[in-house]
Amino acid sequence: MPIRPANLATMSATIAGALAGMSGTAGHVRPVTVTFESGHEQVVEAGGCRVLDADQGGVVSIGTEAPTRYALYEGTSCQGGQALATGSGSVTFGDPVPAGAIVVG
Repeated sequence: MPIRPANLATMSATIAGALAGMSGTAGHVRPVTVTFESGHEQVVEAGGCRVLDADQGGVVSIGTEAPTRYALYEGTSCQGGQALATGSGSVTFGDPVPAGAIVVG
C-alpha cells in the first residue's frame, strides 16, 4: 500500500513526538559553574562559545552536576584557537587557567 502525503505528515509528527519524549533529562546538558581566582562564580549554559569573566583571574575550577564536557580557550574566541584545558565533569586545577572563553556540551 503506498504512503500518501497525509500519512507522511502523521508519521512525521509521531516520530517527532517519540524523539522529544526520549530527550528527557538524561540527554539534557546542564549548566556548569566556573570559579575564578577571585572567588567569583559564573554559571555557563551549554551551546556555543561563551565569554568568561576573565577580569576575575584564571579559572580554578569547573563544577557540574552531571559529567558535562568542556573546553577552555585563551581569549574571547573559541574559533581557530587551541584549547588550554578540556575534560568532562567537575575539576579543580592545580594552577589557574588563564581562559577567556569556554565551550560546554
